[in-house]
Amino acid sequence: MTFDYDLIVIGAGPAGIAAAIYAQRALLKTLILEKSLPGGKLNKTEDVDNYPGFISIKGPELAIKMTEHAKYYQIDWKEEEVIKLEKKENGFLIKTQTGENFLSKTVIIASGAAENKLKIAGEKEFTNWGVSYCAICDGFLFREAAVVVVGGGYSALETALYLTNIASKVYLVHRRDSFRAEKEISDKVKNNPKIILILNSQLLAIEGRNEKENKVVEKVIVHQLTNNEKKELLVRAVFPCVGLSPLSNFAHELGICDRQNYIFINDDCSTAVPGLFAAGDVARNNEKKIKQIVTATAEGAIAAQSVIKYLENF
Repeated sequence: MTFDYDLIVIGAGPAGIAAAIYAQRALLKTLILEKSLPGGKLNKTEDVDNYPGFISIKGPELAIKMTEHAKYYQIDWKEEEVIKLEKKENGFLIKTQTGENFLSKTVIIASGAAENKLKIAGEKEFTNWGVSYCAICDGFLFREAAVVVVGGGYSALETALYLTNIASKVYLVHRRDSFRAEKEISDKVKNNPKIILILNSQLLAIEGRNEKENKVVEKVIVHQLTNNEKKELLVRAVFPCVGLSPLSNFAHELGICDRQNYIFINDDCSTAVPGLFAAGDVARNNEKKIKQIVTATAEGAIAAQSVIKYLENF
């Protein structure tokens, strides 16, 4: 079999970029396949304050710096969406949405994860018309308006804080009475006068004008779990931040995913298929794995080193 590449990296978030840099520096012929913006979720992050080397940096700016670093090494890079990954003899065949086929000795899957949906009435109808999964992308559209953020993790709290610079007030609806984030950011949210906490509550529905070319969110219905009552919040936008789902559909037939479709990896980022590795948000090896930029880049480096070691005996 004639191979196009020693390594193909699927995804150009922090994990994928780090993996490609380490591989290219080891003189592996490397290709990155990325279907959208390089940098992954960095492009949806306002401020990054915990990445070594930067006291504070905007997420999109860090994404640009990582991309420039990778392109400095003249790594092959194609804007392609992977739709199929197949094991072929001692290598891999990758098929893309545009009909391109690539053969590689090894593959690192670093395709990341997508935002979960609330799965409530009105969410689908008002998506892109007041329901947004990216406050940095769409927050400005709702300046001086009331908005609601749903969730209790780091991304929800970060989104709520970001929106206080734009919206008139920010409701934060969370089904529990405590947050799943560092105390520092939790305290910032609790002490911000523009954030109204609605805890022990769930969003039931999103309502508004739903005309064909004039859709406008006007209110949401909240279920208060402690007293089983419902209340209305008059808002113009809803920002769900309720977790992620791994982008691993193209690899499901390889038998490397767990029940939640995360790719199961060993400590060296290897999977059950020889020559196939994974890193970043799409992968996990236990339930307590933290999802941070620094851990994603670390896994990318580990995966690349594992590829280098694997190819020594190829």
